[in-house]
Amino acid sequence: MKRLLTLLPWLVGLCALAITVALALHEQRNQQQTLRSSFDLGLRQTANRVEQRIASYELVLRGTQGLFRAAGAIDQAAFSAYVDALLAGADFAGLQAIGHAQAAGGEGDNLQAPVTLVAPAIGQNLQALAVDLNGEPARRAALLQSRDSGSIAITRKLRLLTDRGPGAQDGFMMVLPLYRPGQPLATVQQRRRHHSGWVFALFRMGDLMSSLYGEGMPGLEVRIHDGVDLRDDNLMYQSGNHPAQTPRFEAHEYIGFAGHTWTLGVRTQPDFDALHNLDAPRIIVVSGLGVSLLLALLTHQLVGGRERARALAQRMTRELRDSEERYRRIVETADEGIWMCDADQRTSFVNPKALQMLGYSVEALQAMPLTQFLEEPGRAEVAAHLAQRTQGRARHHELQFRRADGSGLWVSMSLNPIADADGRYAGALAMFTDITEAHEAEARRAQLESQLRESQKMEAIGTLAGGIAHDFNNILAAILGNAALARERLAPDDPAARHLAQISQAGSHARNLVQQIVAFGRRQPLARVPQPLAPLVEASITLLRATLPASVDLQCELPAEPLWARVDGNQLQQVLMNLCTNAWHALPGGQGRIDVGLASVALDADAVQALGPLRPGMHARLWVGDSGSGMDAATRARIFEPFFTTKPVGQGTGLGLSVVHGIVSAHDGAITVHSAPGEGSRFDVYLPQVAPPVQPLPSGERPAVAVLPGRGERVLYLDDDPVVVTLAEALLQRAGYAVRTFGDAREAVAALRAEPTAFDLVITDYNMPELSGLDVVQAVRALNPALPVVISSGYLSEDIRLAARQAGVRQLLQKEYTAEQLVPLVQQVLAAQDGR
Repeated sequence: MKRLLTLLPWLVGLCALAITVALALHEQRNQQQTLRSSFDLGLRQTANRVEQRIASYELVLRGTQGLFRAAGAIDQAAFSAYVDALLAGADFAGLQAIGHAQAAGGEGDNLQAPVTLVAPAIGQNLQALAVDLNGEPARRAALLQSRDSGSIAITRKLRLLTDRGPGAQDGFMMVLPLYRPGQPLATVQQRRRHHSGWVFALFRMGDLMSSLYGEGMPGLEVRIHDGVDLRDDNLMYQSGNHPAQTPRFEAHEYIGFAGHTWTLGVRTQPDFDALHNLDAPRIIVVSGLGVSLLLALLTHQLVGGRERARALAQRMTRELRDSEERYRRIVETADEGIWMCDADQRTSFVNPKALQMLGYSVEALQAMPLTQFLEEPGRAEVAAHLAQRTQGRARHHELQFRRADGSGLWVSMSLNPIADADGRYAGALAMFTDITEAHEAEARRAQLESQLRESQKMEAIGTLAGGIAHDFNNILAAILGNAALARERLAPDDPAARHLAQISQAGSHARNLVQQIVAFGRRQPLARVPQPLAPLVEASITLLRATLPASVDLQCELPAEPLWARVDGNQLQQVLMNLCTNAWHALPGGQGRIDVGLASVALDADAVQALGPLRPGMHARLWVGDSGSGMDAATRARIFEPFFTTKPVGQGTGLGLSVVHGIVSAHDGAITVHSAPGEGSRFDVYLPQVAPPVQPLPSGERPAVAVLPGRGERVLYLDDDPVVVTLAEALLQRAGYAVRTFGDAREAVAALRAEPTAFDLVITDYNMPELSGLDVVQAVRALNPALPVVISSGYLSEDIRLAARQAGVRQLLQKEYTAEQLVPLVQQVLAAQDGR
């Protein structure tokens, strides 16, 4: 055994060395795989970027083809302006020129393709004018392929007409055919017969690749051959220097487009390895050697010190037994409470710290059970643990002691059964630390988290109100619009006209209720404007009457003269709603009386000093009183604190009155409360009065706009609700507009893409599946930037309004006002577009 212990350090060192070698080999394999992955990624990225750049060139050329299809004959100035606008702001490096060649001379060998237009019309590009593209075999093959197939074609490697002299690069030409408009093009013979010319684009290969990677990819050499044959005469582009040594990796990938193939070749260069840290295996070997040596030395020390440790342990055991009295004194002076019980669970020892924490004397605790001084449920937990009489298993408890003065003491207790010299159960040792402050802090944190969750629920009400308003306003738009159309078709004395009028009146009332709900629920910046207060109070009372149960008697007292104040209407309505909701909750059994009133009051210097941050003068006093249970002085002192509530858990957030106080303060006002137990409560809000503006428009009234009949203007209307689509189509057709409706956003965008100038106005819903209204706006801007767009929605939040302004939307339409505002709004937008 002793010999084996002597060899143990050598065995440990050899094992560590073996592990080190294995780790180094594994890391080397991982590095090789990482290098290969990096190389493959570079190859794929290069191929993808070349394909994407060629695709973008094709789009540019197809845009030029579309210009000739739409406009017919184009002169040089117009062609140059179009190309300049097409290329403005985009990265089309490598694109040397875009031009037009006229088909002349008939078929066969007589066919000619003289260049008639070229842009940009500068420098060497002008040399291409009047050059016959058909005079060179590579260009001729591409021209004939494009003419006969009706699609795009690309030449083989060639030198460009516009690229002569020093610095010339290899390049290629891309062509698209042009045909006479309105002719059949189903067969090759038909396409040859009606062929009128080509649009073409010339590209420099070196500039194209430089725009993708600058002077080249770090550590990689890129080569592009025309076709699949890798001869040097097919080489179109090469980056970097060709290394003499064999590369670490080399691969080829084929890029195909327009019936043509390029071969992309990528190989590593000497600096490829330098870009990756390959020192890890060496580091592992060096570190492993050091660790192996250290482990061997440590094992040697452990083996040599084994006997010394055993002798030391025995000596320490004897010292521990001999110093029992000394350790007792240590226990008595410890800063933790220590409580010992015998096998019958009677108290045998309590240290002075425990006596100080609990406030008892030694005599009061001696021979008493520990559980007698614990509160539930900790008492049952400790009793069950002690009853198990399990040795050697310590358990931790968080429980509450009952102090001598009756107060509670929260502690963290470690309870450990102890055994006598014979190993039999002899009692238990409890050590505990005062955690009362931490426990109370945790309870406060849990309460705050609960209150936070409640506040988040309240915040979600605003979002829910917007969603409900959107769907409900769609329904109201259909009801009100179709009712208006039906009334127009009936004679004034028709019996059904009266019923339709009632439908319209009820729909308008529902629309106003939805607007009030949205105004109450949504969050928006404070927008204070001078306005009369009575209409705001009346609107809130209307909503409250529909909300409160019939057992609540809601009374409202308003002055005869208008009282004006500079307020945010939505915020003031929220104040009134919160105060009335609090008053309702204060009514015993939900039954009683709530009084709401508004009056003018003059406050002098003494009055404003008592109320708070007000100035002497005329103020509007808004009050809400109830016949509820009232509040005592302690509750009144904290009533405006955030998260303070007297309601049971789950019935209040404690935010209502704090929000009211914040809104009133933001309006430079003051709020007071008068209440006593059993006498109800009354909240008074004071707001500074202001003079009414000169000749104000009535609330909600807009200047009349003369509605002129349409002149056949073309309107595209998009909405996923078929009822709203039918209504809008009827309204616009009746007004003299040519309407084309869509229920699917992608179909509408496809129609615009097919005919970008076929419409004078686009009206789109905001909330739709797959594409939103803003997505449609972006598509319209890309296809026809001058085409005006109007967005319609059942709920227009501030975020939607801001996004619409940034996207260039001309007007916004609340969908529930479709019947009244759609036609005037269309006439207004079209008039602004025409400069009328």
